[in-house]
Amino acid sequence: MQYDSYITWVFLFMLFGIFWILAFLDAIQKFVVAATTCIWYFSGNGSDNADKKGTVSMCMTFKWAIFYHMGTMAFGGFLIALVSMVKVIFEYFAKKAEASGATKNPLVKAIVCCARCAICLLDHCVKFINKNAYIQCALFSTTFCKSAQEGFYLFIRHSGKFTGIDITGLLISLLGKGIIIALNVYITILCLKSYNVSQPYVISIIVGVISFVIATLFLSIFEFSSMAILHCFILDSDVGGSTKTPDSLKEFLDLGNKMIAAKARKQKTLLVKVEVTIPKRAT
Repeated sequence: MQYDSYITWVFLFMLFGIFWILAFLDAIQKFVVAATTCIWYFSGNGSDNADKKGTVSMCMTFKWAIFYHMGTMAFGGFLIALVSMVKVIFEYFAKKAEASGATKNPLVKAIVCCARCAICLLDHCVKFINKNAYIQCALFSTTFCKSAQEGFYLFIRHSGKFTGIDITGLLISLLGKGIIIALNVYITILCLKSYNVSQPYVISIIVGVISFVIATLFLSIFEFSSMAILHCFILDSDVGGSTKTPDSLKEFLDLGNKMIAAKARKQKTLLVKVEVTIPKRAT
């Protein structure tokens, strides 16, 4: 089939549209999870002292995403689609260079590897900024740029907490996936052997792959909701906490308040010592 320039541009346009639609749907999913988590945190459903229960609604957060924040979701999806198109175009030209033998040159090969690494880092940075922007948008109902800016500043101020929750979420995700896959495969092998199936391991591998996909989908929601809870916890700690704070986090909130008070007392003591040691100038 002979492709002219018109068909090539239409193909690229439709490919970009597919990337944008997928990223837009993913953005809606992330916003719904983030908004639902924020409502759960600040509505008191995680506290025994809550005035009323059952106020968390995914239908309501989905309505927020569609009727109030569709522009934010579309713009975030546009950034993801743009980076995806850059990756696709770069890989296309990289394959062309490999086919022509240009990558046999060590300098060209090094440039291609560095460019691929830079694009991969850009992709991860954009996705990370988008995730924090959706959470900030769910908390404060701000635009995408404002939410991304506040999310970035929040990460700079509390980089240790974000790093800790990323590592913890990764470990729990790996452990959860391993346990789910191992249990499903083991139970499948036991059931197939009880029915005297001649090749139980082929079916067990298929079950393991399906288990991996399902576990990844569910645990990704857990990871993202954990990050949303961290955003809520930081906001809650800034205002000193409330009766709506989940009971499991009140201990950490009290510990954080004590550390802040101790730091303030230490700074006040140092300031007094400095004022005492500075001699007064003669009049």
